[in-house]
Amino acid sequence: MVLAVKVPKKEAERAKKELEKKSLLNTEYKVVKRGNFVFFPVKEAIEGYEVVDVDLPPTRRKPRSLEEALKRVLSEEELRSLVKSFDIIGHVAVIEIPEELREKERIIAEAIMKVHPNVRTVAVEEGPTSGPYRVQPVRVIAGEKNLLTLYKEHSVEMWVEVGSVYFSVRHSFERKRIAEQVKPGEVVAALFAGVGPYPLVIAKKQPLVKKIYAVELNPKAYELMVKNVEHNRLERKIIPVWGDVRDVVPRMFSRMADRVIMPLPKSAEDFLDVAMEALKPEGGIIHFYTFGPAEDPYSRAEKKIKEIAGKWGYDVEFLLERKVADYAPRVWKVVIDAKVLPRSRE
Repeated sequence: MVLAVKVPKKEAERAKKELEKKSLLNTEYKVVKRGNFVFFPVKEAIEGYEVVDVDLPPTRRKPRSLEEALKRVLSEEELRSLVKSFDIIGHVAVIEIPEELREKERIIAEAIMKVHPNVRTVAVEEGPTSGPYRVQPVRVIAGEKNLLTLYKEHSVEMWVEVGSVYFSVRHSFERKRIAEQVKPGEVVAALFAGVGPYPLVIAKKQPLVKKIYAVELNPKAYELMVKNVEHNRLERKIIPVWGDVRDVVPRMFSRMADRVIMPLPKSAEDFLDVAMEALKPEGGIIHFYTFGPAEDPYSRAEKKIKEIAGKWGYDVEFLLERKVADYAPRVWKVVIDAKVLPRSRE
């Protein structure tokens, strides 16, 4: 039974406005008309109205969070174990489920689809990102068995096949940040380009960029990058290249780039020499991603960049250093923007 205000139909509109004005409507239940009367569910009695206990149907309000959707299904201990943050890539949600909740994975997945009606596929992480293509294995646990999805970001649409390519929605800010730095007429080298998120966002935000060379080794990611370039009508700006950057850079754009992007934090330092070769003789900007310990996340990377730049006759000025995301306990994923210039002869 629910506490409700009972008013004649002819007074219903006035009563509704007053109840809303005083924030007394109980939105967890529906307003119901019965005979010549209307019953408004209320939070408490209000002077001047007939208040009754009545059986009213609940409103089917969409839960506002995963925790709210599961509070009557999981125990308090299970809710504490629940990983409440997850990525949504197009229609696919990618979640992490602790071992102690694996038996409840289907229930958790269905709750996600209730909270996010745009999600039609829920996949669970099945291990860490690994292998030569830096791919995280996943397993579909609810919804459509379709991991190919169209993801939208910064006026760009891109096809991503979750579990087959490396892609992170959490780098959205970084893609925008770098794109806004690119100047008209620049040549950009996007190493480890994946399905093309950095090149695509750059070309959309800086239509006067001269050329973007986008290199990717994973054949599935390369195939989708070509599709994404065509889908966004950016064929004149972006050149997708399939292959190892060590082979591609000397062959296609040695000493041509004003800016090099290196979004492969696991082993990017092993390719700093390739980045230096891509830059014009007068130097340019390198956006270098890596991992660093929480107590000193930048020093090791700074030393490595200076060391490799020195071998190419360059000096280095560090323009920006920032933490991108926490990667593991006391380990950060970081980015360093380094300006590389010919060494002074003084």
